[in-house]
Amino acid sequence: MDISHLATPSDYLREAMSPESVEKFEACMSEWCKQIEQVLTQSEQMRKEADDVGPRAELEHWKQRMARFNSLLDNIKSQRCKAVVGVLTATKSKLLKAWRQLDTRITDVANEAKDNVKFLYTLDKFCQPLYKADPDRMVESIPGLMNAIRMVNSYSRYYNTPERMTALFVKVTNQMITACKNHVTIGGMKTPWDLSPSAMIPRLEAAIRLNDEYQRCFQRTKQKLEELPEERPFDFSEMYIFGKFNAFTLRCERILEVYKYTEIYETLPESRIEGIESLAGRYNLICSTLRKKPYDVLDHRKVEFDADFADFKRQMQEVQGQVQGLMDQCFDKITTTHKALW
Repeated sequence: MDISHLATPSDYLREAMSPESVEKFEACMSEWCKQIEQVLTQSEQMRKEADDVGPRAELEHWKQRMARFNSLLDNIKSQRCKAVVGVLTATKSKLLKAWRQLDTRITDVANEAKDNVKFLYTLDKFCQPLYKADPDRMVESIPGLMNAIRMVNSYSRYYNTPERMTALFVKVTNQMITACKNHVTIGGMKTPWDLSPSAMIPRLEAAIRLNDEYQRCFQRTKQKLEELPEERPFDFSEMYIFGKFNAFTLRCERILEVYKYTEIYETLPESRIEGIESLAGRYNLICSTLRKKPYDVLDHRKVEFDADFADFKRQMQEVQGQVQGLMDQCFDKITTTHKALW
């Protein structure tokens, strides 16, 4: 449909005198309304994203949404669109009511996206350590990150709903867990069983400290906000925010327990005590059985580890008892200090 000749209100009035032209313009606007309605409906649907994405995914989502609806607004402001609206305004078309409602909705959505991007950009620099630092250095950035989230919650026009703020915290938690896994596995190059206890234990302990400090800082901020009625409180689901991190650090604690046993008994095969060989062999078998399990031991969702860990602990306690019994027998055979020395 050629509308290049429509530029002024008088052009619109002249075109509105033709029933055939009006019918074409109404068909055009009707199609536009359907397309815009479809875009709005799609934008309101629940987002599909991986359950371990970090906070930068939130900024990217709103940047894409802002670009999409700004593009729509640019089309609505185009000369072609103005001409169609001008002609149908001259004829007092019934379609204009629906069109103006859609125009308002698009403007609102675009403004929401623009405001959310503005606040999430201010948050982004505080999220950088989550992607670049190890857990120990990440601890230092938590107060600044928590304060930035507090500002978003208190002063953003659109973003500060409990649902969105909770989802943002969950993404922060996700990235912390991802960073901890990378730290423990040296960027995915190793499994938790590949390193020595002296190398692995500090890495696991760093992950546990990060979770502790994260939750302490959250609670401090929450308590402070309760004393500041002019700011919005941290009224979010803590179970939802911290549940995965708690499950992950519980897994780290259990892996630590395995390493604690390793520290105690790793020299068992080197002992020359008579009768220790069979216990050393059993110790090696227990450890190798756990370490050869086919699942990712750092994936807290792999609940089969819990049963395997309980079985490992039970067997190691049996070995501990047998070692103690063997040592008691050895000491019972020693009747003098001279024999003990020789």
